[in-house]
Amino acid sequence: MHPELTTLFTDHDLVPETRGNWLLLDDAFPAVRAHATGRLLTVEIALDAHRVITELYPLDAGLDLFRDGSFPVLRSAFWQSHDPNIVLTQVIRRPDGPWRVFTGRYLRHVATEERPPLPYRLFETVQAFLHDRPLSSDLHWLSTGVAVDSDGPAADIRLDGARQPALEAAVSALDWLHDGRDYTVRNTLVLTRA
Repeated sequence: MHPELTTLFTDHDLVPETRGNWLLLDDAFPAVRAHATGRLLTVEIALDAHRVITELYPLDAGLDLFRDGSFPVLRSAFWQSHDPNIVLTQVIRRPDGPWRVFTGRYLRHVATEERPPLPYRLFETVQAFLHDRPLSSDLHWLSTGVAVDSDGPAADIRLDGARQPALEAAVSALDWLHDGRDYTVRNTLVLTRA
């Protein structure tokens, strides 16, 4: 996967350096690497020397999903390659001061027809969590995944790789439309101290 990942960088006018099997820019974190394991593409993002985020994708569409989801957030938050049509940036006020939030697209995958709408209060629910959650460093990564089927929504939400049960419950309790078609929603958000 190394050549394909390198091509993804260069297609966006980014010239990565290689350190072992990691790709990085300007010899600084974050670093990215990817490898295939069975039917999965594993993408790892090292935020620093101690925190590595792991994202799993289906192998057949994994690089495209990474390209459309997390990669634009990396470009905006770290590599001065912001696309306002893809990544929303804003500043939120927390008790410990202002924070910049980089929110990628909500990628909805459904087998047929039009994509279902997102719950009206989804972003507000995530923003309330970000406002109240104690944060231990100046950089955080929030990955959201929701699968919706006839049994209802099931959320997998991770802050810096750790599950967030309270946020998962709040997001799962939102009004997710199920019209007989099963679907998934993914989102990446980066939070940095302003």
